[in-house]
Amino acid sequence: MQVKRTEEHFDVLFSKATAVATKLDLQPIQIPHVRKPTKRYTGQASAHIHPDAQSLYRVQFYNALDTVNTQFIERFEQAGFHKLQQLENVLLHGDMDKVVEEYPELNSRLLQVQLAMFGANYTYETSSDVASIIREMVPEVRGLFGQVEALVRLLLVVPASFAEAEWSFSALRRLKTWLRSSMSRTRLNNVAICHVHQKKLDRLDLEGICQSFISANDKRKKAFGSFT
Repeated sequence: MQVKRTEEHFDVLFSKATAVATKLDLQPIQIPHVRKPTKRYTGQASAHIHPDAQSLYRVQFYNALDTVNTQFIERFEQAGFHKLQQLENVLLHGDMDKVVEEYPELNSRLLQVQLAMFGANYTYETSSDVASIIREMVPEVRGLFGQVEALVRLLLVVPASFAEAEWSFSALRRLKTWLRSSMSRTRLNNVAICHVHQKKLDRLDLEGICQSFISANDKRKKAFGSFT
């Protein structure tokens, strides 16, 4: 994003937008109507007016890139994110780090021995690969790698950032608005779960669900018949 913050990138983008507007027979890109601010805010100074549309949208282009870049830095430079990155390096490479001592669930000495055994017997590249290997183990073999399993569980369940919590608040603001403020807690929880797990919800067999609902009692069968 920082590399794109140049005059050349903006000129290319503006040229493409102009070409698309011409191709679709739209109005040419121009400066929107600017309302003159009151004098109590500006005093005797005249308001700044951009000479053309290109200079106006250049400023907005830079502002958008700066906002995105700042959000990326705040998201991926969190202390918790780096701590879990160190834990993942311990899992994948077997090199002990002081971060292991911050978790009472982990024993650094046993973990180092088990990681050496685990790496000698299995091939993996990511923490998800390790989780799949442990999931397929029989209980007797999994018991030999208890510390490795505890480390994998930490990596899978501990959030690396506050993104999940922020997403939940954003979803709540979309689901329970001023016009839908009387929604009960049970219904709100059910709707929120459906909203968060949209991909799983899309894979459900809707016809089968409707048929099960209709077949629950005779009254629905008489009213709706067979859905299929």
